Amino acid sequence: MFAINPTTFDYFLRHLSQVAQDKRVVPYNELENAFGLSHNMVGEYAGAVGKFCIDNNYPLLNSLIINITDCSPSEGFHAWYLESDVGDLHYPYTGLSWGEMISACWRFFHVTSSRAKQVQNFSGMTPVHRSWAEKYVN
Repeated sequence: MFAINPTTFDYFLRHLSQVAQDKRVVPYNELENAFGLSHNMVGEYAGAVGKFCIDNNYPLLNSLIINITDCSPSEGFHAWYLESDVGDLHYPYTGLSWGEMISACWRFFHVTSSRAKQVQNFSGMTPVHRSWAEKYVN
């Protein structure tokens, strides 16, 4: 077992929370590059994040980490999952498949916004497009 740096753990957890909020998954190599960690160290931090999630009744954010070979969790995740307390009857996400756990992460970390907020960066662009097209496109 490797020593977990609390500051790196905090950043790692925040990054995975953002990944969930963005409704995506993240490959190991992205985390290795972003945090300057070896593949094995990413696994150690992923395991710590999973334990944190179980202890705080969050869906498993470490389920969002995939390998780029086949876009699935690593064998390390499966081994960790079997050894962890996920089967505890008090944990609200017991019994979920990997895909269901990803969906649970996306739902849990979802940030709601109004329709106006969702399209604010596109509002008013139609006249700009139209005037450009009228000027430059035959």
